[in-house]
Amino acid sequence: MKKVLLFLIAFFIGIALFIWVLRMVGWSDIRKILLSFTGYQGLIILFLTLLIWLVGFWKWQFVLSSQGCNFSKRTLLQITFAGNAVTYLLTPTAIFGGEGFRMYSLRKKSSVPWENNIAAIIIEKLLSASIAWLFLIVGLLSFIFLNQSLSGQFSIISTIIIGGLSLGLLIFYLQCFRKKSIFRLIFRFLGKQFKDGHLTENIEKEIFTFFDFRKKIMWKGLGIAFFRYFLIFLRCWLLIFFLSGELNILIALAIMFFLYLAYSFPLPAGLGSLEAAQAFAFNSFGLGAATGITFSLILRGAEIIISLIGVVFLIKLGLEIFAGNIKDFFKKINSNADQQGGER
Repeated sequence: MKKVLLFLIAFFIGIALFIWVLRMVGWSDIRKILLSFTGYQGLIILFLTLLIWLVGFWKWQFVLSSQGCNFSKRTLLQITFAGNAVTYLLTPTAIFGGEGFRMYSLRKKSSVPWENNIAAIIIEKLLSASIAWLFLIVGLLSFIFLNQSLSGQFSIISTIIIGGLSLGLLIFYLQCFRKKSIFRLIFRFLGKQFKDGHLTENIEKEIFTFFDFRKKIMWKGLGIAFFRYFLIFLRCWLLIFFLSGELNILIALAIMFFLYLAYSFPLPAGLGSLEAAQAFAFNSFGLGAATGITFSLILRGAEIIISLIGVVFLIKLGLEIFAGNIKDFFKKINSNADQQGGER
């Protein structure tokens, strides 16, 4: 109940911010730019969005395969899309939130052990974070190079986000290099006692095995993650060109930085924060705040359309898992009844 309440609070804050930004810029200007956006351009953005989701599936599949796990690719694809839909539509952030659903669904629909299941999610997220860090740094430097009039608040927020991510990745890779427990370090930082066990030991073993600088597997994983973020950059670059005719790659990198800056706020699908960030960014480059909001609306529309595919899979998987749980429940009852009958 608490999580639902937090989601609703974040959602209504996002709605309020969204309406405020639209009123500040003016709907008439946004409408003019939207009407100039053609159908074939929309199909290109939609195709790239679908491709980005598919590469995300490829990344997760690669990590699981590297651990020698057996699974159905069709089922894994459905779980990937359903989990992404949960992240984008049903959690307070647009970056993560559906991982729990993905782990639980994969466990129920396949024979992947919990340690491999959890380790695969952690590895996948660390691969993404490593490449995201690179694009964030390049995007911020691009913005500084193109627009040197930075506000104090923007500098503080950017420093906190990039500095925190940089420190976290540095500590992680140092721990991997030294083969030292990551969970123990996290618990020590939180001021809690860590109880080592078979599960955590196996999870860390899988993580250390994957993140070995001497093995090709880590570099291939980073390559897949890089390809996904390159597609995200390409989508940004093309959409900027479609809306404004601007082809400057540095501007596209800076816009991508603001995209993830907005998604870092605890608002569902970056609602409101995405529009505000892009209005500021586009206006800083002389492309107009209305163009920035239109950019956000089209991008959000493409993500929602692909998310609807995930919602279909979410309902399908949910019904199958529910039916499976009911079946297991009655099997357990019958087994207990037979056992009691035998004892008599």
